Amino acid sequence: MMPNHTTDSVGVRLVLEPTETRDGVLHGAWWPRSHDLRGELAALVTDLGRRLGTILRVRVDPDAWDDVPSSLMIAGRFLRIGDFPSPMGTITVIRGGHDGFLLLVVPPETTATRAASMMAAAARPANGTCAAELLASRGPAEEPHSETRLAMTRAYTQADETAVLALVNADRLPGQPMCSRQMLADAVEGTCVDNPSPWAELDPPRTEVLIDDSGDVVGVISYTTRARDAAGLILWLHGSENTTVIEALVQRALDCLKGCSFVHAFTVASALTSGLGALPCVRRATTRKVLEHAGFAGRDSWRYLHRGVGGLGLAQTGPPVRVAACERPSGWWLSVAEHEIGVEAVAGTPSHGVGVLWWLGTDTAHDDAALDKAVLDRALALLYANGAREIVLYAEGEPLPARSLFDTAGFVDVDHLASYARG
Repeated sequence: MMPNHTTDSVGVRLVLEPTETRDGVLHGAWWPRSHDLRGELAALVTDLGRRLGTILRVRVDPDAWDDVPSSLMIAGRFLRIGDFPSPMGTITVIRGGHDGFLLLVVPPETTATRAASMMAAAARPANGTCAAELLASRGPAEEPHSETRLAMTRAYTQADETAVLALVNADRLPGQPMCSRQMLADAVEGTCVDNPSPWAELDPPRTEVLIDDSGDVVGVISYTTRARDAAGLILWLHGSENTTVIEALVQRALDCLKGCSFVHAFTVASALTSGLGALPCVRRATTRKVLEHAGFAGRDSWRYLHRGVGGLGLAQTGPPVRVAACERPSGWWLSVAEHEIGVEAVAGTPSHGVGVLWWLGTDTAHDDAALDKAVLDRALALLYANGAREIVLYAEGEPLPARSLFDTAGFVDVDHLASYARG
């Protein structure tokens, strides 16, 4: 049995799954007291060293910390902090023989009641919940603005810009650019330079804000109609993942679109994001649940992965990859074929230091790991050579190519994306 540690007010706030099987998604949880990795890591590694043996290396989620050094000296030992990131909201601690433990990292500002619940879930034997889902969930008493009193919905105006930008950027995924004034203006107008075709057949969107009884903007929604199939579309919405706000926004759109035969949600990429317009179902679990409760069904599944590390000496081996320029999206079409098995991908021209890779995978049921790796290596080399500092990867459908392919290349599985429809 692995000794379990009880959280206390002065020691390391750590709990481990109490068996040695490690059958669960997570193997325990750590609740640091700050976002200072240098100051927090020594106590964790020392405590784990007494119970698990010497910790040689760790991997962290860089977005969870103020600064991430490449190494530290702890108790006279050299600790390497790996180049590859750990999945969102986790830390991976590795002892000899590449033997790793994946721990949930509970944000320091979490309340004691919520932290205890999250840590218990992460340390439960054979647990099946990933860190992103635990971090996205909230207890009833902790839902932000749970007492929000809504006053009215009205048309968006220029005076709402600052508040709406804050709402949009609060929901931003790793690898997505911060929403600028121009991006918001384009989204409100219904234009998208990177994805103009779908917008050409849509009516001008209606963008509205939700106001609370203090006069503050607490939510925003944009919706429209499409004449060719008499469909309504919820284009985008943001409301701090507050159930009261999200429900009001969705109901407002449905009331205004009640004459439509179908209503789609999160199906068209807007100027607010780079890539798909689909909903991140883990990080925006409240929006997903409200849509489902309103009768929407998910479809068009994608995985969203992020690589936040620069070139890592990628070795390009295997069969030659064909590369052709493409215009929509601007970038390159990559393909390789061998023995009637083909692999395809599209790499978008980097913008603001971010490259986007659309992974289309094999065209038959017979995967070939060597072909997958050849296309991925060539795509990454292209993106970095053209100015990418980080890369977003959209992996289409199921099953994914071998998970180790993306892990080895330094990608972190961030979220599951889906579009929605209501008949």
